[in-house]
Amino acid sequence: MPINYSEHLLLHALREDDEKAFKHLFESNYNRLFRFALKLTPDADLAKESIQCVFNELWQYRKTLGEIESFEAYLKTAIKRRLFRELEKQQKKKKEEETAFNETEISVPSWEEVLIEQQTNQSERQKVRLLIDQLTPRQKEIVVLKYFEELSYSEISTRTGLQIDSIYKILHNAIQRLKVLVK
Repeated sequence: MPINYSEHLLLHALREDDEKAFKHLFESNYNRLFRFALKLTPDADLAKESIQCVFNELWQYRKTLGEIESFEAYLKTAIKRRLFRELEKQQKKKKEEETAFNETEISVPSWEEVLIEQQTNQSERQKVRLLIDQLTPRQKEIVVLKYFEELSYSEISTRTGLQIDSIYKILHNAIQRLKVLVK
């Protein structure tokens, strides 16, 4: 469909920096272009964005705009190209994300590794028990309440009847003794 006389005048005015002509071209073609874009993509936001970009480029390059036989066909082709480029970008990004996800190794320890870790943990727990057994009964009680039962100092005080200052001192002495025993 060849360009009509009024569109020809509007395009000429557009080339001469007439913003009113640009606005008229945009408003008179927007709804038709939006319906066209929705046939190519179900994403309404992408359709709107593509139309905006095409008209921004039309304004930006208005001085170098060549002769146009059918303004509607010109716009539809520009929108179709922009949509396809954007959809290709989205697909490429999706593939890259899928590839990155697939390349991420999920490390599952072997049965032997689990068994070795359990034995190591058991061995270390036994060493800690032997060290704690070398503390005085009161030191042992405070260490167990603080680090194994994870009680606060006030809870330990309530349970043992000791002052918080005394608990600090007993715990400090117990830790000092454990350091010596570990060496």
